[in-house]
Amino acid sequence: MPAHQLHRDHAGLSVPPLPTSHWTVFDAVRWPGHPDDRIDEVVVGPSGVHVVVHQQVPAEVGASALAEHPVAARSREAADAVAALLPSRYRDALRPVVCLCGTDDIGEVVDGVRLASPEPLRFALRHQPRVLSTSEVAEVSARLRLALTPYPAPVAPPAARRLRRLWLRSAAAGIAVAAVATVLLETVPGRLW
Repeated sequence: MPAHQLHRDHAGLSVPPLPTSHWTVFDAVRWPGHPDDRIDEVVVGPSGVHVVVHQQVPAEVGASALAEHPVAARSREAADAVAALLPSRYRDALRPVVCLCGTDDIGEVVDGVRLASPEPLRFALRHQPRVLSTSEVAEVSARLRLALTPYPAPVAPPAARRLRRLWLRSAAAGIAVAAVATVLLETVPGRLW
């Protein structure tokens, strides 16, 4: 879920977006060292470097049931991959996170991995203890901006309006080619018809 959208916390209160002056959100990026894999989000802010893997789960599944699920290990591996891009002094600020898409009010930390629904996750990011200063957030964000590669978004099919424009351009190009061909054929000596 993009950081610029408004979210609701546990009590249903509106949670404002993460301020860009203190937070940097990298949407889907290539997994460092495994370019075909993706990390869904990397969120850098005062509470640390949160490496987020999304997991779609049914609403009735709890976080404790997912603690042994391979997604928790995958989240730790993703955090380790991002940590390898940073100086060792920032390694303690890395936080593996599994965003439990499809759930509403789960928010737990199990074996060092935060397992949370989207809304409690954003709330937790804002309210965890501060581990990075503003200048450290800027430095880490700059390093990751250079080191991380955006994961390509799936190619969306052209919209109907765009298809109509393409068709009109193709038709106009075809008419122009026909007009040029007609002029050339009329001026060429020795026409057969």
